[in-house]
Amino acid sequence: MLSHMLRMRSLAVAMAAAGCAAPAPPALAGPAVADRCRPLEAGALPQVVELDRCDVRGRVIRGVSGAAATVPADGTSVTARTLRPEGTAELEIRVDGKARTATIVERPPEARPHPAAAPLRACSDTARRLATVRWPRGSRIDWHYYQGSAAHSGMRPALAATAVRRGVSGAVNARTDCVRGSTTYRPKPDIGQRYAGTTRAYPNIGGPGDCRDRDGVNSFGYATLSTVDADALAVTCTWHVGGTILEGDIAIQTNGKRWWTPRSQRRGSAQPVPGCPAGRYEAVSVITHEMLHVLGLQHYEGARHQNLSMSPYVRTCDDRAATLGRGDYQGLIALYGADSR
Repeated sequence: MLSHMLRMRSLAVAMAAAGCAAPAPPALAGPAVADRCRPLEAGALPQVVELDRCDVRGRVIRGVSGAAATVPADGTSVTARTLRPEGTAELEIRVDGKARTATIVERPPEARPHPAAAPLRACSDTARRLATVRWPRGSRIDWHYYQGSAAHSGMRPALAATAVRRGVSGAVNARTDCVRGSTTYRPKPDIGQRYAGTTRAYPNIGGPGDCRDRDGVNSFGYATLSTVDADALAVTCTWHVGGTILEGDIAIQTNGKRWWTPRSQRRGSAQPVPGCPAGRYEAVSVITHEMLHVLGLQHYEGARHQNLSMSPYVRTCDDRAATLGRGDYQGLIALYGADSR
């Protein structure tokens, strides 16, 4: 009984902080000051928030693992992902305009497992996991490069920009080192990409690492996420309506993180990458991984699948994720079908 009353009190305080009325046991209810600038904690809110009772649109909700997003006010839904070396924290906020609800779904990172057996080869590992959203089949993703804090990435600006282009095109075109005589899987997935030049449009990701309101520009680049968790490598946001993705943004963290990539792309050589300065992360691999999220692939966890691009575990000076494994490719084909052109 006491635990239930404490839960009711916690919920009442959270709802009051959101500027909403919520019932609470009279004996435990107390005054609460609404602070609409402070993020709301996902764990203190009900999983399904009734918007007529508590309109959280425009408020930032933060998950227990650090992923955060502004609840869209335009009827879209949003998924925020924060990549760390030991896994990704994910927070999805599904807004249902007809039901007038916002559903909060949080997926915390799992601890890195101890391998029970040798990892599978990426070229034969067929593991894959799909999100419930994707871009329209046959469509083209026009995206812009945001230079931002690339000067603090540890790479020369031109190479930093090249790394983003390689990562995005490699994900969409299914770049691999598994096919003899080709750099990509065949047939390619029925989805395209076009680099549309540079932009001043900052990825819609705040300094604290939360997904903000979308602006209609797919912006990928480097940012100083000043208050995000110290071990965060990147934050990716996607906005969608129903099962259709409308926009995606990627911010590569330069605050306390240093990056590197070879001048020319490699094909399946030794790990860690020869010549990589100690402690740096390989940029093309992380951008490829994040772009696959933008396309609709989910992580496939487990130590046996660590050679896939969609493994959530990131090591320094490791570029394995820059080329897709069999499961990564089959996931894209399951989402988009094969390009018959």
